[in-house]
Amino acid sequence: LQMYSSLYEKSGFVFPMQVPYLCSKRDPGRLTPFSDCTIQAPCLLIMGTKDYYLKFPGVEYYVNSEMLKSAVPNIEIKFFPEGSHFVQEQFPEEVNKLLLGFLNHHL
Repeated sequence: LQMYSSLYEKSGFVFPMQVPYLCSKRDPGRLTPFSDCTIQAPCLLIMGTKDYYLKFPGVEYYVNSEMLKSAVPNIEIKFFPEGSHFVQEQFPEEVNKLLLGFLNHHL
């Protein structure tokens, strides 16, 4: 744990973790730092339905509604019913298959 924490301290890990919170403080009605722009690139979001992030106020609605697609119109969302926040560790083969399929389709 000490090794990981020292690596994060050196890499500037604190700032990426604060970005969503900094943006939400700027405008509490906004749930994402992408609220002021549209991302046109194809995107793939892979999440577990048991991800604790979905329990943050408004996040599950945002992800499952058209609100996210209005900011990222070319997004594909894949849920793992038993997945948590770390689906890549829980289901590595399935996640790799999704990633490779997505990349092959868009490259």
